[in-house]
Amino acid sequence: MRRKWCPVDTHRGVEMVKQRSEAKCIQDSTWGYDGKGVWVDRGCRADFRIISYSRRPGGVGGGSSGRSQSLYCASDDMRRNWCAADARGGVELARQRSEAQCLYGSTWGYDERGIWVDRGCRADFEVGGVDWSGWGQSFNIYCASDDMGRNWCPADARKGVRLIRQRSEAECVFGQTWGYGPRGIWVDRGCRADFRVAGDWNARAADLLYCPSDDMGRHACAVDTRDGVFIVRQRSDADCIYGRTWGYDRRSIWVDRGCRADFEVIDRRSAEWRDWDDRHDRDRDHDRDNRRDRPY
Repeated sequence: MRRKWCPVDTHRGVEMVKQRSEAKCIQDSTWGYDGKGVWVDRGCRADFRIISYSRRPGGVGGGSSGRSQSLYCASDDMRRNWCAADARGGVELARQRSEAQCLYGSTWGYDERGIWVDRGCRADFEVGGVDWSGWGQSFNIYCASDDMGRNWCPADARKGVRLIRQRSEAECVFGQTWGYGPRGIWVDRGCRADFRVAGDWNARAADLLYCPSDDMGRHACAVDTRDGVFIVRQRSDADCIYGRTWGYDRRSIWVDRGCRADFEVIDRRSAEWRDWDDRHDRDRDHDRDNRRDRPY
């Protein structure tokens, strides 16, 4: 039950793949790593993967490389805890285990170091590759930076987003040329890619609105959109691009040029949306734009 060291090159990071012991394996508590290697303690036995950045997720024209893996990450002491993971292709919250809410950007998130949880959030997360199954099967959407500038694609990203397939020659790198927040998914500097939006969508199918442009013409689907709309799943081979082939006004969602998709209508009166607020992203974008415009 004492600490044991396993010498290995960990300079790019380590992630736990499979726990083998009945004793819990919790990063920085019963397992961790430093310049000497990986260490385990208090009965933790597990398989670990040494992270290497020689692969690029979502290569041009193909699906994500690697295999999807489940990772448990817990804030047992109500403090922020980091769990090492290769999160370049995105992360999705698969199952919340805590009574404390797990809210993206507030009590959980991720960056190049891995996944972090805070304030009692405990959950299972999915990382790694996801097979491309075609439009209409999984809950995938397309987002593109066609003008090399930052572009937002309205999507419900509260449970995470993963890059499924990169289409552009320009690199799609999380935190640099793509990311997401309460407003949806953003892409920048020429990144064009297909993304998977995490959520219990099959269980909530009755709450989604399907709107098709079957004859390649513009069609409107009447609905109260005063609080906003998210695209959840593109069903057509024709790309659904916000502002070009789909959008909405106060009274309806419209689609055009063959776009067929499922949409989620935001209702701030519902308890589900009580903690949702997109103003933080708007303020952050405003500050970033101001910094870019400053002379040096």
